[in-house]
Amino acid sequence: MRPEDLKSEQFNGYPPEARKVALEYLGTFQRLPLSFLPSLLREVIEYDYKFPVERRVLEKELANLGSLSQQQTQDRFREFAEIKLSNSLEKSDWVNSPAQYVEQLSAHLWTTHQMDAYRHAALGYADKLRTAVPPELPTFHVLGLP
Repeated sequence: MRPEDLKSEQFNGYPPEARKVALEYLGTFQRLPLSFLPSLLREVIEYDYKFPVERRVLEKELANLGSLSQQQTQDRFREFAEIKLSNSLEKSDWVNSPAQYVEQLSAHLWTTHQMDAYRHAALGYADKLRTAVPPELPTFHVLGLP
């Protein structure tokens, strides 16, 4: 299955809060390449069990992705879209088992000599995300001081 074929009922097996997040960003997910989306879904499916700060980080990433136009999404994910995937990866249940898919993707990338291309795409994505959504700096309060 391709991301553009995603339907809301495919997220019925997700925990309640994760399902809400997935349904909110379904349109965004449908625009992402299959070489990237399951990695993101691996984070989404665990949403209910994350700490509040981890949830905020994921929410900011999703909001950033959701704010991109179709053209901006294509530009940002061009390198991921160029990754050649096997039929077995495309046919796997990556929606409900994204962690297993990511493991299989890793093996596929190594055997097809695409790991460097994937790493380059991932680093580029991380750089653009850090620029668009700067990481929060922790705040510390000294006893007696605001």
